[in-house]
Amino acid sequence: MKQLLIVLLLLSSTALGQKIQLPPTTRHTLENGLTVILMEYKKVPVVYFRMVVRGGSALDAAGLEGVASIAASLMREGTETRSSADIAKAIDFIGGSLSVSAGADYCAASAEVLKKDMATGLELFADVTLHPTFPPEEIERERKQRLANLEGLKEEPSSVAGITFNKNVYDGHPYGRQSFGTKASLEAITRGDLAAFYQTVFVPNNATLVVVGDFLSAEMLDMTKAAFGEWKTGDKLEVNIQQPAKLQGRKVILVNKSDATQTQMVFGNIGIDIKNPDYFPIQVANTIFGSGFTSRLIDELRVKRSLTYGARSGFPASLYGGTYSISTFTKNATVTEMVDAVLEEIGKYRAKGATADELKKGQNYIAGSFARSLQSPEALAARLTDIELYGFQKNHLETYMQKLRAVSLDDVKRVVQKYFLLDDLLIVLVTPAQETSPKVGKYGPVSVVELQDAIQ
Repeated sequence: MKQLLIVLLLLSSTALGQKIQLPPTTRHTLENGLTVILMEYKKVPVVYFRMVVRGGSALDAAGLEGVASIAASLMREGTETRSSADIAKAIDFIGGSLSVSAGADYCAASAEVLKKDMATGLELFADVTLHPTFPPEEIERERKQRLANLEGLKEEPSSVAGITFNKNVYDGHPYGRQSFGTKASLEAITRGDLAAFYQTVFVPNNATLVVVGDFLSAEMLDMTKAAFGEWKTGDKLEVNIQQPAKLQGRKVILVNKSDATQTQMVFGNIGIDIKNPDYFPIQVANTIFGSGFTSRLIDELRVKRSLTYGARSGFPASLYGGTYSISTFTKNATVTEMVDAVLEEIGKYRAKGATADELKKGQNYIAGSFARSLQSPEALAARLTDIELYGFQKNHLETYMQKLRAVSLDDVKRVVQKYFLLDDLLIVLVTPAQETSPKVGKYGPVSVVELQDAIQ
């Protein structure tokens, strides 16, 4: 079923001038406050349900990291009338899928079924989202699995670098916590903590349900009213999370992995939130610099200098902030050559901006990726829930290409100078510290973190 694609638009990666034509949506608010958005698309016999509630791992209290993530994972592992095995057997029997997960800002539940099974699929979906019980045996299973995974992460240098970078660049901000849990928090979390989180965020006036697929809207609206109409309205969730502060100056953190033959690196600082007005120029500028195999970083670091097999940059953005990061790796012997090369590329980009050819290629690359992101019910439902979650304009998808096409060379140069920081950088290296430390002091104050302390 995952391979079924919906041809929602005819758009090549170079057809920036074309408009996006999407099926219409209808928007409803049930008496309990649940927002329901329906999009009919009948070319494949599939129905996709996606519910998003505001509030995710950023709400985890210090010392209880992992509550949101565990609560979401366990929602399909037992309800008031079904065991974990019952749920798995029921969704497998109709060849569907059903999952719940937590992000920093939200939790999302989703289900995909064939049209002929949409009533059964909706009933299972509603049961999981409305009646989870968090069985003690499932909590213990999840706890043990996550504790084992923490140990495994220590053998993944890219994960170690990313976790260390986030923790230090956010410097106490909720976005910097280990959302999957720490050893101490995983041992401390109780069933009461999970139930309290669920009861706080899973209320209808805090939720949006999107349904995309082969159905009649009037019938589907009646079905959703029947499934969710008795869901009791709860207290409105108030989230007060401050914007994270940028790091000033340079700082180098070495995570000591004495047996490493390669050094994993992350450079960066605080970036932007999801609604930053420079979002589109930044995406174009970042694509030129470090996204894809034709980027400047790949050309300079891999093709010309043979320092690495891969390098990329990004501006992952959430409701209250995000990061600016560059990640790569190299042999221990070429650490300083790599750091110098990355800093040199940032400097050149800040000084000269992009070329007209790079601008066109970057815009075309993003256009093609965006078009592909609308070619499945799952992806389209995610886009529609994003509009609600992040408060985008209702025509966000239809005007996406227009905003992308409007990015100019001057825009790219302006955002590069503003957001692609050079002098204010956190540099994280997962490396044999004794070997690397004497070489990197020229980049800024150096601190060493032992591997067992990097993943808590």
